[in-house]
Amino acid sequence: MALGNHFRRRGDVERAIDIHSRLRKVTDVPDSDRARADFELALDFMSAGLYDRAETLFLALKESPSHGKPALQQLLLLYQQQKDWHRAIDCILELRQTMKPKHGETAAHFLCELAEEAMSLHRLKDARDLLSQALEDDPKSVRATLAKGRLEYSKGEYRQSLDSFRSIESQNPVFLAVVLPMIGLCAERLGQERELIEYLDYLYSTYRIVAAAIERADRLSRLQGGQAAIDYLLPILEETPEPHAVAHAIGFLVQDTFLGPSRLQRLYDLLKEGVAGGQKFCCERCGFGSAELYWRCPSCRYWGAIRPTGPFSSLIFIEAEDTPG
Repeated sequence: MALGNHFRRRGDVERAIDIHSRLRKVTDVPDSDRARADFELALDFMSAGLYDRAETLFLALKESPSHGKPALQQLLLLYQQQKDWHRAIDCILELRQTMKPKHGETAAHFLCELAEEAMSLHRLKDARDLLSQALEDDPKSVRATLAKGRLEYSKGEYRQSLDSFRSIESQNPVFLAVVLPMIGLCAERLGQERELIEYLDYLYSTYRIVAAAIERADRLSRLQGGQAAIDYLLPILEETPEPHAVAHAIGFLVQDTFLGPSRLQRLYDLLKEGVAGGQKFCCERCGFGSAELYWRCPSCRYWGAIRPTGPFSSLIFIEAEDTPG
């Protein structure tokens, strides 16, 4: 058994399959040893890309006292690799009756995957139903609520969309900065500029989300000019000199017609270049950084572990929930 595993780790999958296949034919062995041989052979098939054969063996092992749970875990990984979300949902529902999934998998994430596929095919009713199922499975699923709000916006349901985006506060306020642009669009469609300003003030005062202060300053600049925006941002920068906010403040100065072309413009360009490529999101488990939001970490493959960082994060500590986003 160990020799076969050794060959598999070295990449010599054919020899591993040969050894574990011969072990399966031995008759006078305990059931637990036979189950282990089946399990190792299924892992060989997985390594060789023979997913159908691996699935057959793992399914046969589901009722095994010694290898039933590991077989279910491997089936879950297999279905995720194949993007077979329907079977992944069946598997996770069975697995979580006895144990917690290893990589943060939830039926809600898989339902969201199906909803995104439905939206890409313009099956909007199916997508809406799938997102409702996702929220039934996990009422704190930020991903499902975010997708639901975007779907409502695309259908012109701006009031419902705004309510969906704002409800993320009750699920996980860490993600509020991610939906700020969509909240702003909904408010503009509904003619709620004053309410939006009040909401941005609330977000910064409550959670110290710098992105909310930047959005507030941008709108203030359009309404009252750059000087008003700078007067608003300066106390915030003195408290939290966040680079993105500093870049915005310099941008308001650059817009001043009295300054004209100057070194200040070059300073602004350099600062913008410096923050443009920075990471906006970070995995809490492995530290992977990215400029875009992933629901499954590309590095450690954990679901729901990516969180906003930098100006998109809250500067007030919010205790993390066990439930993935």
